[in-house]
Amino acid sequence: MPAPSDPPPDAGQRVVVRHRLADGSATDVVGELERAGDPLVVRRADGGVVEVRAHDVVAARRVPPRVRRPRPGEPVVGVLDLEAALARAWLPTGAEPDGRWLLRSAGDRTRRASSVLALGPPGPGAGGLAGAVDRASAWLSARGSTPRFQLPRSTGAPVGAAARADAAGLAAVEDLDAELDGRGWALVSPTTVMVGALPTTAAVPATTAAPAPVDVLAAPDAAWSHLVRPGEADDPVVAALLLSAPDQAFAVVRPDPGTGTGTGKTGARTSAPEGAVAAGRMALADGWAVLTDLVVAPEHRRRGLARAAVTALSAWAARHGAERLALQVADGNDAARALYEDLGLAEHHRYAYREAPRA
Repeated sequence: MPAPSDPPPDAGQRVVVRHRLADGSATDVVGELERAGDPLVVRRADGGVVEVRAHDVVAARRVPPRVRRPRPGEPVVGVLDLEAALARAWLPTGAEPDGRWLLRSAGDRTRRASSVLALGPPGPGAGGLAGAVDRASAWLSARGSTPRFQLPRSTGAPVGAAARADAAGLAAVEDLDAELDGRGWALVSPTTVMVGALPTTAAVPATTAAPAPVDVLAAPDAAWSHLVRPGEADDPVVAALLLSAPDQAFAVVRPDPGTGTGTGKTGARTSAPEGAVAAGRMALADGWAVLTDLVVAPEHRRRGLARAAVTALSAWAARHGAERLALQVADGNDAARALYEDLGLAEHHRYAYREAPRA
């Protein structure tokens, strides 16, 4: 195992693991550490998984994120700049900066709006990093939120100047992660941020019989709220969050009594204010279109309604000058990730949260 001066890497980090083979020789495997126990589990860049028993490990250490060339048309932006834009698209009232930290509280309605976004070191104050964590935790607790930090990390997408600009800030985030890990804070809700060009009507397959008619609204109506955030339509904190971006729009696909879907027999929009079969939100911030709250009613899935909602919202964003789309997708939501990849989006970076143990 690694020497005491070279502590074992944590899950989620890019590593090189030297290990013994059956014939006594040694070899290296490089990739993302998916599991730090026994066996170690490393996922290579080609998607292959290698398991290494603890007694076969000669050394294991962190290595810098893999550097690659951006794909044609791929937005080149740093992790920290993109996270700052995403924060502006979903910002609770009363958020406060502390150096390169952004303190946010929405009373635990969502983790994103009820956490400290770490984009580098905190501002100066007594007690150094530990003192800053204590102050931020007290700030969140006083506002009804669980002490929680959002910790972005690179997976190798930003390159060149963007990657160099990220380096110092991400190193500070790693120091914070180590501090919180030492306190026993759990690592939860791993999430992937995906980016790409705005999808257009060309993203709707030609095999689709008729695109679902979509209403694009300036504010969520009762149908949108009932599908996406049931029981929260009258919550002023949620209402403020939904309208917190510099600009935003809300897509609603209405049910059609004749077909049971959102697509009428003639393609005409049907009126059913009491419900929606699909819905989503698009916000604009710092030149980005940010997709959130994409929901399709379970009985109406696999009919192209999510794609139709995204396409309609993307057309709205394009009319308002946006060219690039970003979104967050929770790990394990394979169906959503497949849709976004089919629309031309690719992984940009990842983040997870550290949460204080509950009393």
